[in-house]
Amino acid sequence: MRIFSKLDEMIGYVEELKEMLPEDEEDYLQDLVSRRACEKTIEVAIDSLIDASAMVVSAEKFGLPASEEGIFDILVRRRVISRDLGEILKDLKGFRNILIHRYTHVADDIVYYNLSKYLDDFYLFKSIIESFLEIEK
Repeated sequence: MRIFSKLDEMIGYVEELKEMLPEDEEDYLQDLVSRRACEKTIEVAIDSLIDASAMVVSAEKFGLPASEEGIFDILVRRRVISRDLGEILKDLKGFRNILIHRYTHVADDIVYYNLSKYLDDFYLFKSIIESFLEIEK
């Protein structure tokens, strides 16, 4: 199933990010190449997460979301994911938009914080979606 492949792709990016993300914030702040690589990698990981979410909504015929954020609202409403996880996923999507569009100058220490804070949520999301899809078979 394509959804499982997309989830594996997402985790692949997260694993890459874990390898390249310096353990120390100071090291991260001093290494421009590392910062940019981490930013791009989290961006594509979040893209994969959004794609996988949209695939679930489509495959399960949950309806059409009004926006990308609406995908997460549908998954919450259908009790695929918790409200808390839905809010985290919306935060990740907003973080991705900031990185992509550079709405404002992004403080590198805040980026490092977000990179460190959210990585486990990708694994949680994958586990929940896989469990949901197994039950639905």
